[in-house]
Amino acid sequence: MKFLIDEDISPTAARYLCEELLIDAVAVRDRGLLGKNDRYILEYAFNEDRILVTANVVDFERFARVLEVHNGIVFFLEGDLLRNEQIEVLKNAVTAIQAEIDAGREMINRVLYISSSGTKYFENMP
Repeated sequence: MKFLIDEDISPTAARYLCEELLIDAVAVRDRGLLGKNDRYILEYAFNEDRILVTANVVDFERFARVLEVHNGIVFFLEGDLLRNEQIEVLKNAVTAIQAEIDAGREMINRVLYISSSGTKYFENMP
């Protein structure tokens, strides 16, 4: 499980995943991708076999629905979370994704919608 953290999520979340959970995660900012268009970001995640983590639900949903294949997307349903709240939501997302993988369900062409209240659901897309 590898992640690309979009620019609307704190890069600290990527560091947390790496340092505390030993998960391969990089931030858009740290890869020199700030300001790149959303389609480019999603293609970058695909080329690096990473699940994208973003709060930009509207734009990335649109791209995910028309792409033939993507590595999966985690959609934060709230875009105004504090850094520590983002990390908690991301920890819950990792747990949910790992449970899916353990059950034989990969994230290819799937998205996870998750909120700080703990609400989460997976959807196939496209």
